[in-house]
Amino acid sequence: MALLHATLLRSTPAANSRLKKSPETVRLVFSEQIVPELSQITVVRPDGSSVQLKVANDPHDVHVLVGTVSSGLPDGRYKVDWRVLSADGHPVGGSYTFSLEGTGNTAPPGGIVTPPPTVTPTPSRDSTASDSAASASSVPEPEMKPVPVLASLFRGLGLGAFMTGVGVLFFGATSRERRHLAPRTLIVRAIAIGAILLVAHLVAWLNHVSPSGSLNADFLGPALGSTIGRAELLRTILALLTLWAIALARRDTPALILGGACLVVSGAIGHPAAIDPYWTIPAKMLHLVAGSIWIGGLVWLVWLARCNDEACRIEARRVSSVALISVIVIVLSGLLQTFFFLNTPGDLIHSQYGRLVLAKMIGLTILIGFGAYNRYGLLPQLDATDGPKKLSRSVKMEIAVLTMIILIGGFLAYEPTPPIPKSASSVTTGVRQ
Repeated sequence: MALLHATLLRSTPAANSRLKKSPETVRLVFSEQIVPELSQITVVRPDGSSVQLKVANDPHDVHVLVGTVSSGLPDGRYKVDWRVLSADGHPVGGSYTFSLEGTGNTAPPGGIVTPPPTVTPTPSRDSTASDSAASASSVPEPEMKPVPVLASLFRGLGLGAFMTGVGVLFFGATSRERRHLAPRTLIVRAIAIGAILLVAHLVAWLNHVSPSGSLNADFLGPALGSTIGRAELLRTILALLTLWAIALARRDTPALILGGACLVVSGAIGHPAAIDPYWTIPAKMLHLVAGSIWIGGLVWLVWLARCNDEACRIEARRVSSVALISVIVIVLSGLLQTFFFLNTPGDLIHSQYGRLVLAKMIGLTILIGFGAYNRYGLLPQLDATDGPKKLSRSVKMEIAVLTMIILIGGFLAYEPTPPIPKSASSVTTGVRQ
């Protein structure tokens, strides 16, 4: 079973159907919301020429892409090539064939009626109406671009660095009289690296979703004007504004607000935008904000372990308490997303997406163990001679594990979730079971 982002559930005309009337439209029903501005339907005629249809969402169903056929088609076999961008920001493509027989239409003069090769070996289906629909089992499997490694790395490392800077900034801005302890240079560098990598991710994402692989004006306008494009652009702008506020304006509170807004917008990008968004988008937002506070707290602890005065010890204990709350939020929000993104517990083993989630869960379990050891084993020993060194060493190991988890998160954003079982997809077009 293929792993897909947007699954083609039904088509009109149906795959391998025989029609006696020229269709007025080509309708494709998908499992997820489709972005029409960046989607294409092309009909290849029997003579090998092709025409790209004008497409739009069905006004009553955002899961349906409709292409308008401008004139009657002559008899022969036709191939439908489609390429769509789902609401999670990932391109998927595929093709199927149908035939026209006995319509009375003839090919244009000079036309050579040579049917293109059939794409799939599924059995033929007879149909006397243009609105016949294929069952889920006869829909050809889509073709999907491989997971973009560069874009995944840019996203994972960019968000990780940005979350680190915002997290440390949070603790620095809320430390009151201990505000002077905040490592401003570290905060600026982390946010700068994050903002630059998020800009690079935007470019890599645009290149990934571009049909031709080029970033010309004809593509960039619709891409950045789409819902997912505006979200990606807004996240990048907010990251750059956060960098401006902390590095140039040197205003901590505005920088913290802008950074938090950037993480909130990030929660609306990717799989949550397409799969049960009313639940998964808020969960992803909480996940990122809590993750930022957690990783920021870890870096803050490493910094605090360098000093031996009482203010540092008080701050270290405060960070530990806040981190405990963050861990609880991360676990609950992560489990909620997993519930909606996986169909069955078996997907944790039998799908690539599930295996990445499982690796992330294992890493999170290790981190919780580190956190408990730090809180109950090392923090009470801070007054000892080697107490700060032990805490620093333990937290650095925790940061290393967390870095791997963040990288996994970057690839999860581009790895397709397991498809809806065909028995369920025949009943619903947009809600995962």
